[in-house]
Amino acid sequence: MESISEKSKEFYLVPNDVTDLKNVDEALLKNGIASKLLQQYAVNIKAQKQLFILDACQSAGAFSKLIESDATQQKSLALVARSTGTHWMAASGSQQYAQEFSQLGHGAFTYALLTGLEGKAQIQKMITVNGLKNYISDIIPKLMKQYNGSEQFPVSYGFGKDFPVEEVK
Repeated sequence: MESISEKSKEFYLVPNDVTDLKNVDEALLKNGIASKLLQQYAVNIKAQKQLFILDACQSAGAFSKLIESDATQQKSLALVARSTGTHWMAASGSQQYAQEFSQLGHGAFTYALLTGLEGKAQIQKMITVNGLKNYISDIIPKLMKQYNGSEQFPVSYGFGKDFPVEEVK
């Protein structure tokens, strides 16, 4: 689950034990994972190639503040990703809902991600982060039209180089 705090306007991933919706801002501060913390993970993680995938409503909110954030945070991420890559993919914009369709057996974003990884996003027998982003961005609006869903546009953001996610054999 996810939520955007009414007070701080910050995106939070919400563990399933947060049930007090009357005091949601307090519950988010106590138990939620703030987008600032997710962004700090990207800086602190030693992996040279990072891909964060968020399949939740309004999930672009997790990195929309990153784009607007202070120069120090952006500089830290850019340095981490300069010769490698740090990328974020979100199921929907910060004001959109991620939609589920029983016919697909998943939400539209998960379905697109899985079919992309199964080979639909391959270019020359390689699936890269940018190839996957492009495939998902192309297919989700088509799925919304096919299944009469409301608008949903996946959002992505990245620093550094593209890198392979999978080799198709």
